[in-house]
Amino acid sequence: MMANMSALDRCKHFGVSNIRGMAYMPGPSNYTKEKKAQYFDSDFYNGDFQALWSPKGDGMGPDARSDLQRFSEKLGANFIHCYDWSAPVPEIGLRNHLVFLARCAKLGMKATVPISNYTYLCMADTPNKKPWENPATAHLNIQKVFKEIYSQGQGPAPGAGMWKIFNEYELWYDRNPAHVVTAMTWLVEEEDRLNLPDSARLPIMVYCSFGMKDGIEGAGYVKDVWDRLIGQPRIGSYSPRDFWNARFVFATNPQNDGPDITRFLSTRLPQYWTSRGIPIPPVMFTELGSSIEQTGSEQQQAEWMARQLAASVPGSSNGMMLGACVFLNEQRPWEDGWERSFGVLKFGASTEWPWPTNSPYVMPTHYPAWNEKGEPYAVAGSYPVEQQVAKLNYFAVMKAWKG
Repeated sequence: MMANMSALDRCKHFGVSNIRGMAYMPGPSNYTKEKKAQYFDSDFYNGDFQALWSPKGDGMGPDARSDLQRFSEKLGANFIHCYDWSAPVPEIGLRNHLVFLARCAKLGMKATVPISNYTYLCMADTPNKKPWENPATAHLNIQKVFKEIYSQGQGPAPGAGMWKIFNEYELWYDRNPAHVVTAMTWLVEEEDRLNLPDSARLPIMVYCSFGMKDGIEGAGYVKDVWDRLIGQPRIGSYSPRDFWNARFVFATNPQNDGPDITRFLSTRLPQYWTSRGIPIPPVMFTELGSSIEQTGSEQQQAEWMARQLAASVPGSSNGMMLGACVFLNEQRPWEDGWERSFGVLKFGASTEWPWPTNSPYVMPTHYPAWNEKGEPYAVAGSYPVEQQVAKLNYFAVMKAWKG
């Protein structure tokens, strides 16, 4: 494949070079990690949960919450960082993500399309997996997600901004960067099968924690991916180096204070790539923020967020910085410890965004299930839709992005 664009040019081409993003996991208030089977999984970016992120009147009747419109209108967000993304089940019309992406596009927003950690689990050499959690299932999942995103022709679905490979691969399962390379290769093979032009091929982002590896936060884990990548004969129709230069985006998740983020972008990160002989990729922050436990109070959490956003300037880091996503849209009552208090919103009555007006109410929906023959069928279910009240760091984001 002869690429006409660098990875940075590709990000600009797809409208993801000036990112003001929200890391978005809209779990209903009764979601729990232990009982997530009530929703089949934690993928809420599809038409089965439209009342959480659609506006009122968008097929949801008069009373939906419209998260995406709130982030766009109130905060100036233009990007949504998604997490779990199940393979669609078109046979029964469930897990349709195109309605979510269409809503993003209508608001002028772009979203990541994740290759989720369930697919990673299927690839990993790790104990206690179910028989069907194997590399063949992983490959099929990627093919199904790809087919959905490119189901409308020679370009990706409107609203799709970049592929995202796994969620902090270095913290999960067998922590093997070879699986990251395999997932990227499978995506390129699907592109090649459609003979997609260069202009239709999305950037591919890999994001890691801000943990220390090889003397640098985050990027050391990506060097492990580079080492596996560069050792391959081909990545589909690309040479490994051409693929890196044309497609690869590095992302990481700093919780550090603003002045340290400035030093990371201006000095530590570019010096690291150069010292290791690695072509400098575009960079973005996919989870920017801090917990109340880390900062000491909700007020200090907001001040910390303001300093982080001021330091995370698109166009910094030798022109390679794409921008940042705030972590997270909501506090998550199902989490423990520090993970519980991140977020710019929490469940509660709001006058600043008073939807749904009939809060809380229960929305009927359906979830997929499979019979013993592997045939899908729909199971009736429901989920609560509730107002969410702004925390102080919500207003810090508003001031940074809206002025």
